Amino acid sequence: MASTFGPRLIGRSTPSVPAARSLGRRMTVHVAAALLAFAALQIWLVSSAIAAGAPSAFTIVALVMLLALALPVARITERRWYHLSRQALASWGLHARFRRDVRRLWLAALALPFLWVSGALAATQALAAVAN
Repeated sequence: MASTFGPRLIGRSTPSVPAARSLGRRMTVHVAAALLAFAALQIWLVSSAIAAGAPSAFTIVALVMLLALALPVARITERRWYHLSRQALASWGLHARFRRDVRRLWLAALALPFLWVSGALAATQALAAVAN
């Protein structure tokens, strides 16, 4: 039996936009994983710095960095995406912003421990050189 409808154009149909509701949950997973990676890198770098001769107060500064800077920023990001995913309509622009924020989150989680530990070591060496 012949169909009165034309052939299906599967390749030409526009893909549907993924649901915006899932973005809040996905950001929560990214934030949790990024915080774990940040903390693990920080622990590894600080213990290496202390083994290399950095002052033991370095551990306290590392903990303050984690509690005072990383946790609030991660929580703000997570909360913002939770509210956005509940209120916004699904669109490709929203998903582009999500991907941009995930990239920024992971870049900060992986780069900041190296930057601040190397900066702190340089500052302690400069202070030691000035003191001598």
